[in-house]
Amino acid sequence: MVIKMDVIMDLRTAGVVIQILKLMAVSDGNMAPEEQELLESLGKRYLKEAAIPSWAAAFSHPNDLEVLAEEIPEECRALTAKLSYMVIASSRDAYQFTVNSEEQKAFTRLCDTLALDQDTQNELIVEAKNELAKRPGLWEVLSSSFSSPFRMGDSPGP
Repeated sequence: MVIKMDVIMDLRTAGVVIQILKLMAVSDGNMAPEEQELLESLGKRYLKEAAIPSWAAAFSHPNDLEVLAEEIPEECRALTAKLSYMVIASSRDAYQFTVNSEEQKAFTRLCDTLALDQDTQNELIVEAKNELAKRPGLWEVLSSSFSSPFRMGDSPGP
């Protein structure tokens, strides 16, 4: 299975995914400064585009991974999981390909809530690692993933 990076998300879904990525980044209690800057920038763009003053105003439970994941439409679930794995894997050293146990637990909880089976999870992990190896950085991947909703702010058509 190849997960498309060009799945069209409505503005609400994009916000949920960004918040999930932020939670994944801090799942081990630690966030690299470059990850924080990247995710805060995406978050600010989202809040501005959606004309929402804060994450608390956008979501009733902005810090509950499972509640947020339940809002992800089926067509965006695999992409959400793949991007999430890319976030937790991006801060690894070049020689270290595994995520730590806390990050892995959060990823498993996310995938369980998204109803992604183990085979799909394994495929997404491989694709995420391959994508990170090909691209110059996580910023490019996330920027390209979220360019449509921020450019248009429209919901996908019928």
